Amino acid sequence: MRKLLFFLLLILIITGCSTQTLEGALSNSGYGEHDIPEILYQNDEVGVVIFLTKDSGGDYVICRSTFEKNRFGRYVINTNDDFSMAVDIGRKTEFIHFDTLGEEANNSLNIIWGGVFNYPGAKQVDYEIRNEDGTLMKNKVDINKRHIFVDVLSEEVADSHSITFDVMDRDGNVMFSYN
Repeated sequence: MRKLLFFLLLILIITGCSTQTLEGALSNSGYGEHDIPEILYQNDEVGVVIFLTKDSGGDYVICRSTFEKNRFGRYVINTNDDFSMAVDIGRKTEFIHFDTLGEEANNSLNIIWGGVFNYPGAKQVDYEIRNEDGTLMKNKVDINKRHIFVDVLSEEVADSHSITFDVMDRDGNVMFSYN
């Protein structure tokens, strides 16, 4: 009987901090405390998730987090590099953000990501990253059906930089510019 209890306790400890779904892992990580998180973007290759939830005041918050699958195939949320911001999804809202994930590790990841809400014809974002010397990089990124765009950068970006972007429709017409 003791062996069985020990075995069950061991299984509970090993799997207790993870779940079989990313949604479950987000809910268990504390983000589900005030609302069920809605995944807007998920990239299993690099372990990035962007989701919408509510804060303690009932306001919408968009969050970016990282995750991994453990050796049992269960999702584990890493909250060390999390980022969140309030967002009013009922109004015309757009934002862009640059993140370096895993800075303390040797395998850091740089991403440009953002959201474009309530622009019905918005299909693409054209962005530029500049430093004092000029343009570092530029790219066009598609906006997904959940109004999120993400670009995983292949090279590192220096700390001092500025980002500009244009929100474009399917014909390439600029709907909004952020300079």
